[in-house]
Parts: sequence; C-alpha cells; structure tokens
Amino acid sequence: MSSNHLVVNSAIAESLDVIGDRWSLLILRDAFLGRRRFEEFRRYTGASKATLTRRLAALIAQGLMIKRASSPTSSRQEYFLSAKGAGLFPVSLLAWQWEHEWLPNASISLPNELIHRCCQQPIAPQAVCGYCEQGVALDEIQLATSAVKSGKHINEIKSLSGQRRVRSALASESADLRLAGISDLIGDRWTLLLLISAFFGTKRYEGFAKQLQIASNILSSRLNLLVENAVLERQSYQDSPPREEYQLTSKGVSLFAIVIAMRQWAVEWEADPNAVAGLLHQRCGAQLGIKVKCGGCGEIVDRRDIEFLSPD
Repeated sequence: MSSNHLVVNSAIAESLDVIGDRWSLLILRDAFLGRRRFEEFRRYTGASKATLTRRLAALIAQGLMIKRASSPTSSRQEYFLSAKGAGLFPVSLLAWQWEHEWLPNASISLPNELIHRCCQQPIAPQAVCGYCEQGVALDEIQLATSAVKSGKHINEIKSLSGQRRVRSALASESADLRLAGISDLIGDRWTLLLLISAFFGTKRYEGFAKQLQIASNILSSRLNLLVENAVLERQSYQDSPPREEYQLTSKGVSLFAIVIAMRQWAVEWEADPNAVAGLLHQRCGAQLGIKVKCGGCGEIVDRRDIEFLSPD
C-alpha cells in the first residue's frame, strides 16, 4: 500500500531499536519480575558484564530504566522501571502467554501461572481493544483514513546504536530462560519491522526490500529465520521463472498482538503522532489501543495486580 511508511517509518524504527535486542528484552523481563540489582540481571540473563553494562546504560539513556541507591543510606545501586519502561507491561504479558502456547519446551522454565490478585485466578492474558474491550484479530485492523502523511520516509530507517546484534550465545548455568525463546525470535529490530510489514500485506521479497530499504543479506537472513521458526512459509506464485512469496502461518499471525503492542508503545512514547498512521479496530470503529484483559474475571490488568508463580 502507498501509505506503508505510515505503518512503519523512521520514528517507529528508531524507537524499536531501543528494545529490538535480545539482551534488552531479557533485562526488561527481569525488571518486570522484580529484579533490581546488577548481579541479578547478570545471573539470570546470562549476559557478560560488558554487555549488561552497555544495555543497562542504553535503557537508562532512553528513559526506560532509572538507576538509584537502594536506600538513602546505602551506596548500592539498583535499577527500576520508569513509566516509559513499565509501558511495555502488556507486551511482557502477551509474550508470556505466547510462549506457553507455541513453545511448550520453554514453558518448563516459565512461571507456571500468573495470578490476578483481583480475582485470585490464573490470568490467561487476552489482547483486547482498549475502547470496546473485545478481542483483536489481524483481519479486523485497518489504517485510519485521516492519517497525516509524513515527510520522513522509510529510507531514513537505520540503527542508531550501531550495536552488533548477536542472535545467540551460550547461557550461564544460572541463566533464566523465561521468555528467552521469544526474545531470540523478535529480539531484533529488522525482524520486528518485517513482521509489521507482513501483518499489513507485504508478501514478496522485493516488497520488503523496497519498503524497509534493508540490505539484501540482512533481509534474506531474517526471512530465513522466520521461515525456519514456522512464522512465515514460502509459497510459489510463479513457475517460470520461479517466484516465491512469504505467507504468515497461524504461528506468525499469533504474534500480531505482541508486535502491534510494541509498535503502539513506540508511537505513544517516541514517534510524532502526525507522522504515524493510527490503526482502527473495525469491530467498533475506534482507534486501536491494545490492552490486556484477565481471562478469569475479564478486567483490564494492571502490572501491580500480578503475582508470578515460578515452577518448582
């Protein structure tokens, strides 16, 4: 579509660059689990001291975390989520649910249950429209027709940090594998952008390349990653010469709420609202704002009302 740059543009890409990194996602995961100290982050993420230091510094510089003394009389420093960092809570909940559904082997190290203190029931997080509080499906979403076109085009998308992305590393024996699976899958800005593009209709290699202005080697590796993980599947659409396109699988479609929640966070905290298209929920006609509802009582969930029950 001609307005694709309103779905994914430089402002959104720059924001996703902050969290589109495996280590950053794992640090944020630990912060949501209540971990605050450097050694706790190092132990449970499995990151090296140098890597952890860089990622924490970046998260602080971007306003997602705050570093302060643990008490007025202590010299020990601890790390806390800021309001901006806490805004990723819906993403964290939906990622937990996705891991349980799609990565059963990972669930051994995931919390067995998330208890909603308001109803004392397992939460079973559900992504809903913030206006009508009904479920959100990919085929019910469209671009707002009133969106204002941006002067910043997709060719401005680039990595601000210049970090070398490492897709895998040997974890320490004490590393916490909770949500590590999904962070390996979407813990990369280009993969996130590819998924957003796929959700809004891009299917062919040249379409991704044109929209994202992505290097061919990076595009090929990310598409291969998504195919290998059954998020996308290749389908032939022409025999001579042979041509293929990339279709979302049911597993890929199931990532929609998580990825759009990440995009929503980027729009709310970073992007110029005049440069980004709003998304409409066709069922109610309101602008889409994803929230998470408790599957037990049906109430919208606040992060202060969640209790994590770890496996034995």
